[in-house]
Amino acid sequence: MNRITGMSFHLLFSSVVVLTGVPSLSFSQGLTVAQPPVEEMPTGGTMMVNVAPELLRALEADAGLGLSEQASKSRTSRVYMVAGTGELGSIGDGGLATRARLWFAAGVAVDAAGNIVIADSFNNRVRRVDAASGKIETVAGTGQQGFSGDGDLATEAQLNSPSGVAIDDKGNIIIADSFNNRIRTVDARTGIISTVAGTGEQGFSGDEGLAVRAQLSGPTGLAMGADGTLFIADSGNHRIRKLDRAQQIIVTVAGSGIAGEAGDGGLAVQAELNNPSGVAVDGNGHLLIADTMNNRVRRVDAVSGIMSTVAGTGEEGFDGDGAGATLARLMQPSGIIVDTDGSVYLSDTFNNRIRRIDGESGIITTVAGTDLRGHSINGMVAETAPLNNPMGLTRDPAGNLLVADSGNHCVLRIMP
Repeated sequence: MNRITGMSFHLLFSSVVVLTGVPSLSFSQGLTVAQPPVEEMPTGGTMMVNVAPELLRALEADAGLGLSEQASKSRTSRVYMVAGTGELGSIGDGGLATRARLWFAAGVAVDAAGNIVIADSFNNRVRRVDAASGKIETVAGTGQQGFSGDGDLATEAQLNSPSGVAIDDKGNIIIADSFNNRIRTVDARTGIISTVAGTGEQGFSGDEGLAVRAQLSGPTGLAMGADGTLFIADSGNHRIRKLDRAQQIIVTVAGSGIAGEAGDGGLAVQAELNNPSGVAVDGNGHLLIADTMNNRVRRVDAVSGIMSTVAGTGEEGFDGDGAGATLARLMQPSGIIVDTDGSVYLSDTFNNRIRRIDGESGIITTVAGTDLRGHSINGMVAETAPLNNPMGLTRDPAGNLLVADSGNHCVLRIMP
């Protein structure tokens, strides 16, 4: 008989093979070998393996098919710590990230090589976890709160509660230096830090002009557009602003500057936001905004510029899983990302959950977190793993979700 070879088959489960749409009998299995009850597996059909009792991905049927370790695992998502111990502190540079201490990790980004960049907010640093070694280092900030260092090495510069981070296609690290009311960039080649937006004075000014002459107010979330445009959640100004990095010009793309919730159905620049702290861009250029104090997620159409709500009733609380996202209650959402299929993931921060809005149906569900605030243990099922005020979100090159679990002073990876 043919065999399906792979790894991590469990001796205690009963498996079923579906060949060209027809379920077979259970087959015998060992830890590394599963034997289908047919002499020859057809080609061109589809085989599915059901594992105790969760459905794995469909595989093209072929004689002597090898089943990889990834395919032989359950689809149940679990949480794993990738940085931080759960205790606040600042130690650990040069060692494993899982033995280092962070202090309110607010933002997270990943570069093309899989290195993880963290806005270690209350340590006034930006730190990086090497994808190959798992070791952590500081890439910006001395740890002393303040402002200094433009034109010098980023590790010798002062930051003031950085909250958001992003990485461009050249590997440059972009920092929302929140309490300095600036956006700063660390050059990937030289390690030199510079200000690209903000005068340092809190306020609002400068639209249609040079970004370095504009005033910002507590910028938080950042997002990179496909063309290299930087979007900034200018939280204290109740606006989303766009920085054309080639021309160095800044403009408002959402928010009138008035704290409020009005404006759905009209132009985004005339709509009200209330301390937005997260922003994302989908594959079609539409903006998604974590409208934090309005307890909503809002969308700006890339073509028409019209604002709409895609999640949240505006009432603070938790409910709505399994129904349309606009009927659900949120509690001060912050981090937000968009998948290639249009599904939106958001940090429902004060509900201590990560929630997903399906890109096709608009249904909202919880993917991680519970009613209880707490600390997760490695390997816990994500839907039952407690979180503590999660904020920043991103995906690694393998597609796993990374969460800045801010109140737990750590970064988590959610993976199958």
